[in-house]
Amino acid sequence: MATTEYPGNAIPAPGLATGGQTVDDELLYSAQNYTQKGVTLEPGQGILLLGTVLARKTTTKRYVKYDALGADGATVALGILRKTVDTGATADAQIWQANILYSGLLKLAAMQAANSGVALGSIASLPAQVNAVEGFFKF
Repeated sequence: MATTEYPGNAIPAPGLATGGQTVDDELLYSAQNYTQKGVTLEPGQGILLLGTVLARKTTTKRYVKYDALGADGATVALGILRKTVDTGATADAQIWQANILYSGLLKLAAMQAANSGVALGSIASLPAQVNAVEGFFKF
């Protein structure tokens, strides 16, 4: 019996609209031993790229981009955003749910692209091992 191969091992669904869509890269370096959780993102942060380090705002309990010099809980990194999300440009934009990773082996290049200016290995609340030779971020 002959089998049909599809790119990326994805079988196209009948009636699925195509075009105008973007495909996010996979953040996981390895699918073993990772932990993720669904969270609510604070609106008005713009586009948060996959691999963005997130913290939880203490007043609203929603997740925001980590900021070492910030306030209201933004200085305590809690996890890594699993997929790119557009949270809108204003505080009254739509509220989004997303998955964040609490542990795992991630692609270092995606982490660096999403967190330019942040020394990933020096975030005290997110103990991690950065391996530039192998290209992974382990936390």
